[in-house]
Amino acid sequence: MLRLGIIAVLLLCASVYLGAQGRQTASASVQHSCGLTDRQFLENYAVQLESVGMYGNDYLDGNAKASDLISAAQDAARIVRSSAPFDPSLQLVRKYAPAMFLQYAAAAQAREDKGSGAREMYLAYSIGARVQDVFREAQPALAALGCDVSDLL
Repeated sequence: MLRLGIIAVLLLCASVYLGAQGRQTASASVQHSCGLTDRQFLENYAVQLESVGMYGNDYLDGNAKASDLISAAQDAARIVRSSAPFDPSLQLVRKYAPAMFLQYAAAAQAREDKGSGAREMYLAYSIGARVQDVFREAQPALAALGCDVSDLL
């Protein structure tokens, strides 16, 4: 019985300690950076966003095939995923952006296959909104360090 009581007390102490550590980590401020890899990521992301946007507009205007748009979106996802930003906010964008591009590609494919890519496009825009939120929150700190993300907002 004493053994069981000691184990229970140890488990309780461990959970309280780990819980306190988690709260300290969550409340710590994000340490932003604007190094070479961060700048390169921002440039690559902006180029890919512009490229997919142009193909998307051309596709909607009838000047590009769905396969062109799908290929551009898949390339954008691959390129963004292969980047290695150091800034934590940009790492989060790196995590979400490929999914956004791939959902956009899926929307174009669904539109070609069944006439409606509404669900896929909704997901792409939802993910894109989250990316925008990340950029909006990080913008002041990144701008102070020399990484201007205002063009991406």
